[in-house]
Amino acid sequence: MKRLHGRPARYLRMMFCAAGLVCCGCQTVPVTSLAFLPEVGSIQKTTEPHYEEPADSLPASPYNQQANKLVQQALEHYSNGELKRAKVLLASARDIDPGHSGTFEIEAQLSYDMGDRNQFLQSLRAIRAASPHDSDKQSAIGTLFFQAGQTQEGIACLKRAIELKPYDENYALKLAAFYEQAGRTDEAQQVLLKALHTTPGSRRLPIALGRICEASQQWSQASVYYAMVVNHFPENHVWRKQRARCLYYSGNFTAAFEEFSTCQKNDPESLSLAEMIAFGDAALQIGNLEQAQLLFDDISVKHQRELLHVEILRGLCAINRGQSTSAKNIIATARKKWPTDETLLEVAALIPPEQFTVR
Repeated sequence: MKRLHGRPARYLRMMFCAAGLVCCGCQTVPVTSLAFLPEVGSIQKTTEPHYEEPADSLPASPYNQQANKLVQQALEHYSNGELKRAKVLLASARDIDPGHSGTFEIEAQLSYDMGDRNQFLQSLRAIRAASPHDSDKQSAIGTLFFQAGQTQEGIACLKRAIELKPYDENYALKLAAFYEQAGRTDEAQQVLLKALHTTPGSRRLPIALGRICEASQQWSQASVYYAMVVNHFPENHVWRKQRARCLYYSGNFTAAFEEFSTCQKNDPESLSLAEMIAFGDAALQIGNLEQAQLLFDDISVKHQRELLHVEILRGLCAINRGQSTSAKNIIATARKKWPTDETLLEVAALIPPEQFTVR
C-alpha cells in the first residue's frame, strides 16, 4: 500500500491539543482560604482519635481558660475588621499560654490579611509543629506553603499527611499536583504509582497517571492507565476516546481503530473532528481502505471540503484502493483551492501518470 509520510502525519498531529495534567480532585487551595482553621468552639479539637487525650484528663487550667477568653475577644475584633487589636490580644493570649494552638492558627490568617508574609509563614510552621499527627491540617498547611512559594515545606507536609493516612488517595493526588506544577513530573508519577499500589481499586489515580503520561507523550503507558479507567467506567466514552487517542499516537493502530469504532457505534456524535481524522487514519494504516474512505468522505462533506489535510487523506485512500479517477478528481478539486501546496503535488505524483497529468 502506498503511503505518503511526513506532512499528512504532521497535519494530523496538529489537530490534537496537548493534554495538560489536571489531577482530578487535586487543585490547589488559594492562600486566601484558610478553611482548615477550626471554628471558635473547636480550637482544641483533635482530628486523629488515636491521639485524643484520655477522658479522665484534667480540666483546662485557669491560664488556659484565660487564654481562651482572649482568643475569643481577638476573633470578635477580627470579625469587626480591627486587625491590629486582634493581633495584640493574640499576643497576650500567647504570653499566658505559649502552647495555645488557636493563637497560631488565627495569627496566620491575621498575618496574611495584614500582608505580613514572614509572620504568616512563621505561623504556618508553628501550626505544623503543633499538629504532627493531624493529616488534614498537614495537607492544608502544605497547600498554603506551596502557594506561598515554599515548595519544599509544602511537599514535606503532604508527605507527612500520606505517612499518617497512606490509604487516602487525596493526599497523593495533591502532592503529585505540586510536583507536576514544579516541573518534577517523574516524582509526581512515582507518588501516584505508589498510591495506586496501596489502593489498587482507585478510580481517580489511573486518570491522574494517564494524564501525566499523556502530557509527557508516554502514549503506550497512558493507554494502559486509561484502559484501567475504561474498566471502571465502561459506559463513559470520554475515557475510551482518551485511550484510543493514546493508542493512535503510540502506533497501535489496530487497537486504536477498535476503540474508535466502539465509540462511534455507541454514540455516533461522540467523536470530535480530530478524533474522526485519527479514526480514519488508523483505518488507512491497518489497510481498511474502504472504512477509511467512508470516514474521510464523510468529514469532507460535513466541512464542505475546506480541510486540506482531509482532502490529502481522501486522495491517498483513493490511490491505494486503485480508484485513480476518483483520486484525480479529489486532488484536482483541492488544487483549485490550494494551488501552491507542495503536499498536494506529492500526492498527485502518486497517481499513475497515464491517468493524471500535473499541470
